[in-house]
Amino acid sequence: MDVLTRRRFLVASGVVGATALAGGAAAYRLNDLLATAGDRDPEARTLVLVTLYGGNDGLNTVVPYADPAYRDARPDLAYAAEDVLRLDDGFGLNPALPGLHRAYGTGRLAVVRGVGYPKPDRSHFRSMDIWQTA
Repeated sequence: MDVLTRRRFLVASGVVGATALAGGAAAYRLNDLLATAGDRDPEARTLVLVTLYGGNDGLNTVVPYADPAYRDARPDLAYAAEDVLRLDDGFGLNPALPGLHRAYGTGRLAVVRGVGYPKPDRSHFRSMDIWQTA
């Protein structure tokens, strides 16, 4: 009898997942996906919303380097003002994001802070439902 161990399961899952990913990558390109939008004005701009669920730490992505409360709350995690990629006199991007910083400088990226919804109940799952269904 062949025993299924956690290691074998993970290896098999990785092989199956990689195969599916490789197959899917060949099936659709960005132009194919954009073509599903129907007839568009060639001058129209495209909004790409990047939502970083899970391990993203918003305060270490868009860093409020000029706010003393940021450094007080995160003495071991806070980025120094001279290390961030400055957006303005109060906020900057994580030093590992130079590509996004260049896009911001050319007007191809915007950062929207302080977005919320009325009467939040602090439930992660309810919040996800609200954000994903607009």
